Amino acid sequence: MSLMASMTDESGRLVGFRCHDGSLLGVRLCGASVELRCRRVDETEVLVVLNGVGSFAMDRFLEGNIVDSAYLWPVAQAPKLQRQGAVAAFSCEEQFFDRRNDVSRKNLFVLECSYGATIFALVSNIDIVDS
Repeated sequence: MSLMASMTDESGRLVGFRCHDGSLLGVRLCGASVELRCRRVDETEVLVVLNGVGSFAMDRFLEGNIVDSAYLWPVAQAPKLQRQGAVAAFSCEEQFFDRRNDVSRKNLFVLECSYGATIFALVSNIDIVDS
């Protein structure tokens, strides 16, 4: 089983994240990595480390960001709506994702909040670390 298949369900949702209705506490940029710290409803914390970040965009970061879901797909397999969101967030053309280049070998990570931030990132892979 591929790493991607073991981390996501059939819709691309991260299964190890388990942070629905939790809080996005902070974002830390670390060179080519980005760390997202979240608190689950049960008060445990989880760290999502985005590795090999090629592009990163975040909007509407508010006090009290309420997490809905996090997703990860190979760029070519990302749903059209998510690709369009990434195109707008990265200020690029959708064909940019389909060219034979480094982007076509990346994964699209999306964190959606029911209140607050939306995050898009092109990544090599991710790690989920329970605190």
